Amino acid sequence: MSWKQISSRCVLLTFAAIAGSSLTHGALASTEVAEACAASGQNCGNVQIGPNCCVSGQFCQPWNPSYYQCIAKPAKCAMPEVGVDYKGDDLSDVTGLTVPEDCCNRCSSTAGCVAFTFVNIGWDGKPHCYLKKGTGTRTPGVAGAISAAVTSSSASNHIQAKIRSGAAKSRAVNLGGWLVSEYWLSWDSSLWTGVPGNVAWTGEYNVMKYLGKTAGTAAFEKHRQTWITEADIKEIAATGVLNTVRVPVGHWIIRDATTSPGTEGAMFAPGGLKYLDTLINTWAVKYNLAVMISLHAHHGSQNGYEHSAPTTIGSVRWSTSQTNIDNSLKVATFLAARYQNSPAFLGLALMNEPAPPVDRTALQNFYIAAYKQIRATGNQCILLVTPFLSEQDANHLYGMISAPQYVNVWNEIHAYFIWGYDGVSEQQILAEVDKYDQSHLKAAPTSNRLFLGEWCMGGPPDQTGIFSNLDNFRELGRKQLDYYNADATGGWAFWTWRHSDETIKRTGWSMRYLIRSGYLKLS
Repeated sequence: MSWKQISSRCVLLTFAAIAGSSLTHGALASTEVAEACAASGQNCGNVQIGPNCCVSGQFCQPWNPSYYQCIAKPAKCAMPEVGVDYKGDDLSDVTGLTVPEDCCNRCSSTAGCVAFTFVNIGWDGKPHCYLKKGTGTRTPGVAGAISAAVTSSSASNHIQAKIRSGAAKSRAVNLGGWLVSEYWLSWDSSLWTGVPGNVAWTGEYNVMKYLGKTAGTAAFEKHRQTWITEADIKEIAATGVLNTVRVPVGHWIIRDATTSPGTEGAMFAPGGLKYLDTLINTWAVKYNLAVMISLHAHHGSQNGYEHSAPTTIGSVRWSTSQTNIDNSLKVATFLAARYQNSPAFLGLALMNEPAPPVDRTALQNFYIAAYKQIRATGNQCILLVTPFLSEQDANHLYGMISAPQYVNVWNEIHAYFIWGYDGVSEQQILAEVDKYDQSHLKAAPTSNRLFLGEWCMGGPPDQTGIFSNLDNFRELGRKQLDYYNADATGGWAFWTWRHSDETIKRTGWSMRYLIRSGYLKLS
């Protein structure tokens, strides 16, 4: 920072914060600012000094050491402090943004960003926008820097805020097979090239063990790049009905940014967190979709199934070790904190489909501990709790943590008319859908909102997994939609957005196929 005597009445403070009211505005060289200032009887200076050379609502943006311009304060941020760096508390360094307004807007729509520092000429000669999780150490005298805090987040106008408040219901689709791999639904992905079927079916841990760290990481990176893209998110939003995506993640995802208890996470391919960041902070904000994160795979495995990535298929060890439980708490609290201020972040499903021999008391205590730790930070995101997979009925929902003691907690159940329906006719299954609405939805407790986290249009295995009669097939989708729209008080999420079977045959698992083919009408 430097002082320069321009006239007997005017001192120019280079890179000083300029705010207030005066006569001059527009693009001016530093000497012109001073001359205009002197002519009007004003003084140059920052907001602490008093009157200055920019009109009210403008500040003096330093484009280079000899040229700066009065420009409007960013709409969503406080009046920038010129010549000030908020050192530390960095979330990210964003390039390609050339004006402070864009830097402010990026911060206001980024999870956890509360302030920014913008430098027009950075270390590489280009503009840099530093997004901050706090105001760091306020450091004046930094030539070319401006800093400001966010005052208005775009969250209030986002559909997520309406869903969270109860003004709207979640209408969601799952992004299955993306950040937690599942061979059965993504079998045509390049991820499985060279992986024997008996390995592929056992989940991500064993696939990585088979491929090795280098080859496995490359394979998973390519899969994550291509299985779900921005084009998918755009198509989901374009339905005009879907307003949410539910995205399964595994416990290992946080290791891209922090440590976690236990050793299993070291086996998995790194790099998934950046895709979750992009989904929540960029795509979902751009297309006005809420995002619900489902903790699908827990350290030690909560159900032994492929989608929980057990070390050994069928092995359920989650509640046998405090390390496993501590890992789950770390994952839940880390993700809740990372996306706390994102306009698109709706909440967390704390555990997907827990099953015996998971200890019932340990599960309940985990829900309570996660709730308390997340709420202690002021985070009011939706937290979803679910009973055992074999107990997803109204009676068992009455045993879950609930309001008024626990706020913004939803109950989650899954509805599949597939397993256990062998030998049952299509017409009988349609009648079972009617019964399900009465016994599971209408009979559910009203203290928590009810969320159908997964459902589909698949049929029993002995019917090759799908209804053969097309009228019955369409009716299966229509009936479920009607009931879930009416009686799932939190909303629903179809499983899943895409499935490899859509490339070769009719399937009840791919929502995009069902919509494109006209088998499922959302409205």
